Amino acid sequence: MDALVLAAMDKWPNVPAVYGWLRLDARGQWWLRDSLLKQAAMVDFFRRNYARDGEGRYYVQNGPQKVYVAHEAAPYVACRHADAWALMPDMAADRARMAWLDEEGRLFVELGGELAIVDDRDLLALCELICRPDGRQPGDADWQAWEQGALSLQLMLPEGSIPLRRSVFAELEAAYHLVRVPQP
Repeated sequence: MDALVLAAMDKWPNVPAVYGWLRLDARGQWWLRDSLLKQAAMVDFFRRNYARDGEGRYYVQNGPQKVYVAHEAAPYVACRHADAWALMPDMAADRARMAWLDEEGRLFVELGGELAIVDDRDLLALCELICRPDGRQPGDADWQAWEQGALSLQLMLPEGSIPLRRSVFAELEAAYHLVRVPQP
């Protein structure tokens, strides 16, 4: 966090938190109420001062005040750049350890121990990297077998393959202790 933010927290330790004002969408864009934030300095400030509390709620520390963040899907958005992951709002990206498709067809990955939704603009390219254990692209029968748990699929990335699992989104929320819409 910024030094000025930390100093403000020390100076005014009991400022009430704010809820319902700030949202991060599934493409990693910040929204203040119903307005998309386009001001680069503000977006950069949010990125630098984004954190998680012990209850699974994410927030931006704005001076002495926590502004809790609602998430459209997950606390991070994963994008592929060349042969590596990038995370928004700008967390150091590690190798993905696992991938999931949820009931809505959204792709999630675990990076650095955090749950991230894959930016929908990267889905087509990543779907072409889904393979059977023998390296072949899955056909319709393979997808049905996968959904029934009779066949494993994997995401064959240049840095290594990762298992692809099916999950209900509520199970991912619980597994990663995510509070998507923080409340007081």
